Amino acid sequence: MQTVRFITFGCKANQYDTQLLRETLLRRGWNEAREAELVVVNTCTVTAEAGRKARQVIRRIGRETPTARICVTGCLAESEPELLRELPNVEWVLGNGEAKRPVHFLRQLGEEVDPEELGIPSGITEFAGHTRAFLKIQDGCDKACAFCIIPSVRGPSRSRPADELAAEVRGLLAGGFREIVLCGIHIGHWGRDLGQSLGHLLECLSEVEHPSAEDWRLRLSSIEATEVDDGVLGVLAGRPDRIAPHLHMPLQSGDDAVLAAMNRWYTSAQYLAACERIRSRLDRPAFTADVLVGFDGEEEPSFENTLRTAREAGFARIHVFPFSPRPGTAAERPLRLPDPGLVRERRARLSELAGELATAYRRGLDGARDRIVVEAGGVGLSGRYQRVRIDPTDFGSTGPAPIEEVELGAVDTAEGEVELRGRPLAVSTP
Repeated sequence: MQTVRFITFGCKANQYDTQLLRETLLRRGWNEAREAELVVVNTCTVTAEAGRKARQVIRRIGRETPTARICVTGCLAESEPELLRELPNVEWVLGNGEAKRPVHFLRQLGEEVDPEELGIPSGITEFAGHTRAFLKIQDGCDKACAFCIIPSVRGPSRSRPADELAAEVRGLLAGGFREIVLCGIHIGHWGRDLGQSLGHLLECLSEVEHPSAEDWRLRLSSIEATEVDDGVLGVLAGRPDRIAPHLHMPLQSGDDAVLAAMNRWYTSAQYLAACERIRSRLDRPAFTADVLVGFDGEEEPSFENTLRTAREAGFARIHVFPFSPRPGTAAERPLRLPDPGLVRERRARLSELAGELATAYRRGLDGARDRIVVEAGGVGLSGRYQRVRIDPTDFGSTGPAPIEEVELGAVDTAEGEVELRGRPLAVSTP
């Protein structure tokens, strides 16, 4: 019996890719095991730290399990294949694109591929270890942000056909998933190579039905604020029952000079205008964002502008990360990189603001209606990407359904936090 272990670093697209490779092997009779003959490490290279952690894990596997054969795939395998091949026990280094196609993957491992397997759709039917399923709708990016290595390791944007994605959604619904997260590298560009638009895809997928899933929803993973166009916003506003009112829109910086140096294509005012346009159509949507601290040339006034923009955007959550020069990018050799202590101090200040904004956002949801995907332990994930505590006894003898519509209450806890609690509409007080 052949055994395999999967280790994944990085984004939702990488996690999807891992699941695709996992199903490829399990379908052929492989078993997952902690002490496995084959270890597949799917890597990330978006920051220098991500690459360091992946190499560290690969070396540790080589020391602790000297008989294991290691296959390294993903973005780090694309950017530094020669270095990875020198690590102990690494037998295969497969990058992205064609290298991750199931048929290519099997052949690289020395597996024989039957002719009928060539026609197997490259999709997934489950999502191991997750209550929500990720669905990769495209790969690659056509932009050239000065700090970003991803276009060089993922290639140009490539879209998966809508009918193929709809079929995959049906399979995931049949598998019991009730939230499906649409992910990719630049999902706002879905369909440009097909003569279609993301709004068209959302409309198609929101109409998918399956007899075992009367109630389910979609969520967008990460989309640029300027790409939430009328088509996308129209479907979000028209199908609140099917698409979560949560948008993760990378900001990166709230200073226009820094944004220009980053080769971003919007100003802070344009970003905030997009937020207001979305708020005008949706009820208290959740905005979350990535913000990069310490980019080349970021001075204190620049950082203050970022704090101001974040306050005005009213983010429900901010992912703060430090600038990390990456090889092959326009910002590979920064001229005025702030000192590490200053970067840490700015990360702390922005993280403190992020906590304040998150608390204010939760408090502002008091009395709002939301749909929660019920999880174990008396909690659920709301459409607005908030953890909501529920009392299962409120939902009758059978307990809550997989998705429940509730009224939210914002409650101050003894620890000084604001906790959201959800009650069924039938028992909510006026």
